[in-house]
Parts: sequence; structure tokens; C-alpha cells
Amino acid sequence: MIRDRKPLKQWSKGRATLVGDAAHPTSPYAGYGAGMATEDGYFIGRRLARVDLSDYAAVRQALDAFEAPRKPHTARQSQHAYALGQVFHHAPRALQPIRDAILDRTPLMQKVVGDSTPISILTQLGEIDRAEARFTALLRLGETHDTAS
Repeated sequence: MIRDRKPLKQWSKGRATLVGDAAHPTSPYAGYGAGMATEDGYFIGRRLARVDLSDYAAVRQALDAFEAPRKPHTARQSQHAYALGQVFHHAPRALQPIRDAILDRTPLMQKVVGDSTPISILTQLGEIDRAEARFTALLRLGETHDTAS
């Protein structure tokens, strides 16, 4: 049996954080859980790059910066998967033929899923571009410090 949970308000406490399904469990109906976990790994890695892990405040700041842009995206994807599960598996028996006809013979799923997906993808690509720019700047800063020593 699949259990659904509302998105967590906070993923991190102290110097520890949750990622993937621990932070934002996703019903399998959108097929996106593993992808979001992979994205989490990428973004947390970029946020923690060059952070002194013994500096509590710096780690907290990095974890907060990791969570902030991820929460709206993962919540939207998880809620979308939940809604699809409801439509696919919990429609009253009398309405199932109507549901199937609509899903099979109209562009509804394309409108609901397909039209919103490019916006979500572009938003995440923008986040990746910002993370890469920050990471590259940190690397350059590190090279400057290394050559100055």
C-alpha cells in the first residue's frame, strides 16, 4: 500500500538534512522520485562546495540555501503525483469509463502535465545555471587563494 505525506516544512535540523524520498516522498504515478533525489544530490553538493564543514553557521546557511529553491519544486511534483494516483486509482466505479475516455481520447493529460512541464524544467535549469555560476566562482576564488599562498 502506498502512503502519502504532505511536504515537510523544513528538511534540515542542525548540520543534518534530508534528501530524496526522506524529504519529499513521491507517489510513483509521476515517475519522478528518483530524478528529484538526483537533483537534491547535485544541489546540496554545489551548496556545500568549499564550505568548512566544521563551521556550524556556514553549514546551516548552505543547507538553508539548498532547501529554499527545492521545496516549492519538489512539493509541486509530489502533489502532482498524488493527484494522478487519485485519478488513476480512486475514481468511483461509475465514473471510471468517463475518466478513461477523457484520458484516452482528449489532450487533457497533455494540458495538465505537458504544458506545465517545460516551465518546471526551465526553472530547474535556471537553478542549475545559478548553482554552476556560484560553484565556478568558488573554484576561481580557491585558485586565487592557492596561488597567493
